[in-house]
Amino acid sequence: MTKTTSAKIDVVLLWIIGVILVYSAIIFTSAFFCGADMGAWVWDRHQNLFSWYSRPLFVIPAAYYAYRQKIWHVLGFVLLLATSLFWFAAPESTDPAIREYLQWKADLFFSNESKLPLLGLIVAVLIFLFLLFYAFWQRNHWLGLLVINAGTVLKIIVSLALGEGTGAAAVLP
Repeated sequence: MTKTTSAKIDVVLLWIIGVILVYSAIIFTSAFFCGADMGAWVWDRHQNLFSWYSRPLFVIPAAYYAYRQKIWHVLGFVLLLATSLFWFAAPESTDPAIREYLQWKADLFFSNESKLPLLGLIVAVLIFLFLLFYAFWQRNHWLGLLVINAGTVLKIIVSLALGEGTGAAAVLP
């Protein structure tokens, strides 16, 4: 692939990311102006497993563009990752194991008197993403793979150890 073809693809991709982010903003503001409880609205949609399985579709290209040192592409994919929580409609039914796991998460992060678990989650995710993209930005794919695997193992350990018997539901996704 020539350099100009690659540059054209990069520009088209930024436009596609922009269009999807505008779509995300439209559905989010539409729900807001319809009077939805935004926390519950996002949470209900997060129960759709498509939002879980879509995450690698954004992390992998973001890592690729970090390797190519294209900051706008990385930021675009990170925003797609964040907004993918609410792209998919709330499922009509949820697997009981998934529902129990998500209830445990809701209790831990949102119903808990302490906001420390939620803050810890946010900091852990930001550190993971920073380390991942930094590793690839430095063109150190071995460190990047180490970060991906360490993050995956930590997610599994935390889910199983703290998930009160429901954490296994998070292992496959």
